[in-house]
Amino acid sequence: MQLQRKVQLILGFVQMLLSEVWVFRMGWLYYQYHYTDVLFAFRYPDWVLFLNIGLGLLNTYLGYRVLTGRLAILRSYVLMLCLIVLGSLLNLSYTYL
Repeated sequence: MQLQRKVQLILGFVQMLLSEVWVFRMGWLYYQYHYTDVLFAFRYPDWVLFLNIGLGLLNTYLGYRVLTGRLAILRSYVLMLCLIVLGSLLNLSYTYL
């Protein structure tokens, strides 16, 4: 296997793993908000959680495209950075309002 292909596989898996952790974290927050008796001092609105889950799933798809070689690594990671910044700005905007 060529070195470029190995790098592509590893970076694709890393991107997919980070994205799935993001989706799991937002899904876990939604579950705790609605189905447990945990009292939170602050809660994100449901639409922010769902938007973050959607951004994470989009990022997982981008990681899959890197994995299969249909998307350049640099372009995918730049898009991932933009999506993470967008999700973080959504979270921060409701934290400090």
